[in-house]
Amino acid sequence: MEKIKNFLKSVKQELNRVSWPSRNLALRATVSVIIFSFVIGLYLWVLDIAFVKIINFLLSLRGG
Repeated sequence: MEKIKNFLKSVKQELNRVSWPSRNLALRATVSVIIFSFVIGLYLWVLDIAFVKIINFLLSLRGG
């Protein structure tokens, strides 16, 4: 039981030393990640559509 108390005490001490980002910085970083994810998703969606069209075209040449 003493080990658990010591562990939790050291965790609390370590969390007090952490340099937390400001609310504004955290919000800007979150918005940046969401926008970046949307752009990458859009890019992959366009690539998927292009590859499907290419494969369908190649298959149609084969007579399928």
